[in-house]
Amino acid sequence: MNRSFSTDALVLSSRIIGEDNRIISFLSPERGVFDAVLYGGRKSKLRSMVSPFHSGKGWFYNDETRHSIKITDFEATNFRPSLRENLYKTCAASFASELVIKTHGGTETEELSQLWILVNGFLDGLELSSDEDARLGTLRFLWRYLSLLGVQPDSTECAVCGRQFLKSDDVFLHKNNDNMLEYYDEARHGFLCHECAAGQQNLYPLTEEGMQYLAALSLLSPSEVRKLPVHADTYQKMHDLLYTLIVSETGVKFRTLDAGEGIL
Repeated sequence: MNRSFSTDALVLSSRIIGEDNRIISFLSPERGVFDAVLYGGRKSKLRSMVSPFHSGKGWFYNDETRHSIKITDFEATNFRPSLRENLYKTCAASFASELVIKTHGGTETEELSQLWILVNGFLDGLELSSDEDARLGTLRFLWRYLSLLGVQPDSTECAVCGRQFLKSDDVFLHKNNDNMLEYYDEARHGFLCHECAAGQQNLYPLTEEGMQYLAALSLLSPSEVRKLPVHADTYQKMHDLLYTLIVSETGVKFRTLDAGEGIL
């Protein structure tokens, strides 16, 4: 049995064990999320390569005696330096990494390529984006991640009366209707139109523009969605809803959300 293997890999996190060694969490399109040990102190040439948010090709050895995987080499091809130089981007990338580690994408083996593309695409987008675009990009990532987990609510129609939220070409016109609110009902795991939401309690408001934007994420290409304008009130309501959904649907307490409070 061949104990050595190689794979494309993204470094999700690094934590110290002992005096000089580290446990590295990786994401791979073939193996999903796995941990490997990086041996050696600060003089190790691998230390600078095997750093959070770097991606490239990794070589590993499955040590059956120690019941662990050892990193034998790593060739980083994408370094994404701004993710360590910008506070918001650092927090957003760290949260995405923790989300992947704690949920494993909720995917079966055949779906790992989707997880790989989504996470790397998000980190690449963060690297190239302005602060404002990075914040909106994070919301897009969270909505798509809910789909990957299989818990994304239907944003096309009211969960009670079935009224369609999106009419023909609405998503392309993308009118600003900040005064018209739709609502998310956690108990029904769905959205309600403003008529069906009347008198209901514990609902999360979302502007009609926000409903159109969420629908656009499923209907349009990423490049087309990035061109759609989003007003401040719409952004804030989507932000509050999507972070609430991620926490409630995964049932996970995220350390990076607590650490990034007021930033994310």
